[in-house]
Amino acid sequence: MGRIKQTIENLSIRKTFMLYMLLFLLLATGLSSICINIAGDVENQINLSYADSQNQYTLNNSEGNVVLVSPPVVYSPQDKTIINICGIVEIFSIPVFFGVCIIISALLFYRNKLWKPIELLSGASEKIADNDLNFHLSYENKDEMGQLCASFETMRAALDENNRDMWRAVEERKRLNAAFSHDLRTPLTVLRGTADILKKYLPQGKISEDKLISTVSVMSDNITRLENYVQMMSEAQKLEDFTVSKTEVESSSVFEQLQNTANMLAQKSGCKLNFVNKLPQTKVCLDFSVVLRVYENLVANAVRYAASTISVSCQITDELLIIAVADDGKGFTDEDLRQAANPYYKNPANTDESHLGLGLYICRILAEKHGGYLLLANDKNGCAVVTASFSSNYKF
Repeated sequence: MGRIKQTIENLSIRKTFMLYMLLFLLLATGLSSICINIAGDVENQINLSYADSQNQYTLNNSEGNVVLVSPPVVYSPQDKTIINICGIVEIFSIPVFFGVCIIISALLFYRNKLWKPIELLSGASEKIADNDLNFHLSYENKDEMGQLCASFETMRAALDENNRDMWRAVEERKRLNAAFSHDLRTPLTVLRGTADILKKYLPQGKISEDKLISTVSVMSDNITRLENYVQMMSEAQKLEDFTVSKTEVESSSVFEQLQNTANMLAQKSGCKLNFVNKLPQTKVCLDFSVVLRVYENLVANAVRYAASTISVSCQITDELLIIAVADDGKGFTDEDLRQAANPYYKNPANTDESHLGLGLYICRILAEKHGGYLLLANDKNGCAVVTASFSSNYKF
């Protein structure tokens, strides 16, 4: 019984409507037939009761034949009323029963097939209008209304995810601005201090030439830091509007450019390079400018922290171009592994003021925009390994 009920509930709206109408039209036909038959039987019984009591007589017609004549029946007021009622029932039973059954059929069809999903969709629409996406729309039937509810739930989930992404972007921008403002304070404080010193003592001639040159040099360095901050901040914010544009390239060309870039950076720093190529001889679909930008940053970082050797490996797995860059330096600390890909993070032991802490963050954003990821880890020897992946599937 439950399976039959479920089958009926999962029927399409058109089939369900036709089923309801067919059943109730049959019901209307049966009820009207019963009423007509009952009314007819009542009339016949009344007529028979009067026929038994009538006095019939004979007459000669115009042709000379003898005919049997019955006098007009005179009904009692009560019987006449009953006969009139029976006549009305015979005339109007069909339209009345058919009309009532059609109305009941429509009401039951709406109640059982449309009312619940319409109520669910109406409530969900009101919640979305109030910017409330923290709900789940579920309707068990698999008819057209069930499909509509499922599509509405998909839309709600997409809106919720887009809303979360938007808030994450807003929070990320706030965090970037806060970190940028924080890092600007030190060079601005230094510049303010040196400017006050020059303003106070330079007119009095109390600053020696060496001290003056030293002060100007400090100011120049801090101005350079400010310029770098502004450039990097502008670059980081432009990433939000950056779009990846893939083109078809040969994997051999990718390998050659990656190896040449690593060779130049390694030779410049005096590091030994181990390059492992596992790329198949095929065509890949990439925005190679993005790949190269991330790759150069990773290799430059490896060169900075390597003791003597850097290692690079390239391969394609599950339509992802995977590039791993390792160095034989001290590796990442636990805090580095958690924070290094976030903007403006610096290892406390790093005293290089030219390092702004945006490199790995930019690499992570570019890799994610290219359909991949950035992964930081230490190998079994405790050396740093940074892996970047990029979606290399064909767009055609």
